[in-house]
Amino acid sequence: MNKTGDEIQVALVEEGRLVELIIERPESRRSIGDIYLGRVHKVVEGLKAAFVDIGQKSDGFLHFSDVGTTNEDYRALIEDDEDDDENGGVEDGDDALQSGRTGDEPAAAVNIKQAARSGSKTPSADEQERAEKRQSYTQMIAGKLKPNDSILVQVIKEPISSKGSRLTSDITIAGRFMVLLPFGGGQVAVSRRVIARKERSRLKKLVRSMLPEGFGAIIRTVAEDQEETLLKQDLEKLLAKWTQIEVQLQDAAPPQLIFKEDTIISSVLRDSLTSDVTEIVANSPVIYKETLNYIEWAAPEMVKNVTFYQGKLPLFEGYGIAKDVESIFSRKVWLKSGGYIIIEHTEAMVVVDVNSGRYAAKREQEENSLKTNLEAAREVVRQLRLRDIGGIIVVDFIDMLDQKNAKKVYDSMKTELRNDRAKSNILPMSDFGIMQITRERIRPSLMQRMGDQCPACGGSGVVQARFTTINQIERWLRKYALQHSMQFKQLDLYVSPTVIEPLQNSDLKTELKWFLQHMLFVQVKPDESLRSDDFRFYSRKNNKDITAEYGDI
Repeated sequence: MNKTGDEIQVALVEEGRLVELIIERPESRRSIGDIYLGRVHKVVEGLKAAFVDIGQKSDGFLHFSDVGTTNEDYRALIEDDEDDDENGGVEDGDDALQSGRTGDEPAAAVNIKQAARSGSKTPSADEQERAEKRQSYTQMIAGKLKPNDSILVQVIKEPISSKGSRLTSDITIAGRFMVLLPFGGGQVAVSRRVIARKERSRLKKLVRSMLPEGFGAIIRTVAEDQEETLLKQDLEKLLAKWTQIEVQLQDAAPPQLIFKEDTIISSVLRDSLTSDVTEIVANSPVIYKETLNYIEWAAPEMVKNVTFYQGKLPLFEGYGIAKDVESIFSRKVWLKSGGYIIIEHTEAMVVVDVNSGRYAAKREQEENSLKTNLEAAREVVRQLRLRDIGGIIVVDFIDMLDQKNAKKVYDSMKTELRNDRAKSNILPMSDFGIMQITRERIRPSLMQRMGDQCPACGGSGVVQARFTTINQIERWLRKYALQHSMQFKQLDLYVSPTVIEPLQNSDLKTELKWFLQHMLFVQVKPDESLRSDDFRFYSRKNNKDITAEYGDI
């Protein structure tokens, strides 16, 4: 846990390599879990959603499937939850809160698409009945949500690009050992990762006996084998937070923040502190003290693992992960075998290209391709976690002839993704060597949060050739000359200094050439604020920008 100025960086390191980096600055604090009293701005039945003003730059998006309800049939329908006792409970932590969603669609929509992919035939009578219930519930929710209504909502996905926060009215408050459901109606679920039936039964009975009437809970994996006292303390803390929320609501007026999630330190410790954590290091006395206080309560046996860093080198340098942090901005990531992967971000998805990096003899090609692909699969998952990449990811592996080898790569990718706390789905490798992955995205990627878009290329990585800009300028001049024939107009042309160079190096002075061609007096001037693909024409008579009047820029 590294504090530099106002910035806090929390690094998760596995086997000496950085796998996750969480960053918080005063101007970009995390908002996942924050609870707001919002005002419904508009309801769009066609989108099955409402837009809610919570005081942020853009309205939050509240899908009808995220509107709280006591209708158990509908909850089962939308969330596709199965009976807890038969199937081993619900997913742990954030997975439970996200109801298994990885994109912008409700789980029901995802399930429908999965059914379509699996070749499902005509819907059965039961499926048709479920669809009718879904439609009926959609209409009911649309009728209940009205513009200007006040509604209590919680952020489940931070604003990304131009999209506002994703919201839910199924409020949850996360603790160390459980997640409190204030409107849970007495329901208690246990994480699927708690396997022992006897322990599952013990935890459910214990928590049920402690819960006030009307409340529900999700018991997290770390609660396994914990004493009743610790569970009770955790529940009391959660109930105290809910009491504060109720007090805040009494005099609140929308839009207003009602409850702020724990600090980044408490949140990371709550979600990442497991028995396999061997060392917790902080370079700030304040963070060190906060960490110790939390550990002494949550896991006293791990106090010995907490260290205050006083080394001469900066913390990340001292632990050899500074280069891993810098690599976040690199397109190319090298593999030990000599191969490499290229990571490209597009508007719709992230594309990863795997390359062998060296020539292999034909008889060894399949073996080398498999070796490189297996290494790449591990590195791709590490980079997804490190850069916090979500949404659709497409990986183009090196072509292999043997389908058994393709399955080995697929199995390796699935194994690596099990270590990722973010929920993901993966499809087997296609005949073209393409693998498709969706990964839960609840905030902008680390690259988007740590970097600014390049002002020269706009994020594309390519700038327009200077001669293309010169051709655009000459087309503009021809249009202008047609409307001002033989009027000897005087113009000032502003371009990037990089564009002036080829203009000055031409055989015939450019300004003279343009006068002979168009009978226009044009003076070329440099403007460092302009990109190489931009230009501006001004009338010298009144110093007016006339560029847009005679052609698009």
